[in-house]
Amino acid sequence: MAAICTCCATSVDWWVRLRSHPDLPICHNCLAGLNGQRDGQLQLMTRTWLITGFEPIFKVADVTRSVAWFEGAGFETSFHDDTYAFAHRDRDLTVHLAHAVADDVPGEGSLYIHCQDADRVAEEWRQAGIEVDGPRDEDYGKREGSITDPDGNVIRFGSPIR
Repeated sequence: MAAICTCCATSVDWWVRLRSHPDLPICHNCLAGLNGQRDGQLQLMTRTWLITGFEPIFKVADVTRSVAWFEGAGFETSFHDDTYAFAHRDRDLTVHLAHAVADDVPGEGSLYIHCQDADRVAEEWRQAGIEVDGPRDEDYGKREGSITDPDGNVIRFGSPIR
């Protein structure tokens, strides 16, 4: 069921509602704008800077092979050039794929992904033919698993134990 965003007046199929005003739907684009305003205010109030994102860089032996592997894992990819590419997933994750040169050693990168359902993530990757370790319940309250790309870079993922 579509709604009209209170902020930008766009008709949208997906929206959020403020707890204080559940009658006011807000589209995801406007919500992102509000989050950006919040971050700017926090920087002013705390007189410091905030981390608003991060993008890990994985050293790889073969960029084209890595791009194909990440596409199989459900990422969208784009090339900068023959030696550098990007693997994008969802709204906020980009993994840089950099060709290892000189003394660089492929496969020393790692990334942790917080998710809602580690079992669902594991099943999606298994369906894509990727070997998945876990997931399993850990004593610190997370259900975690991991995958390893062809160069040995590790992507760990975890969700709260339900």
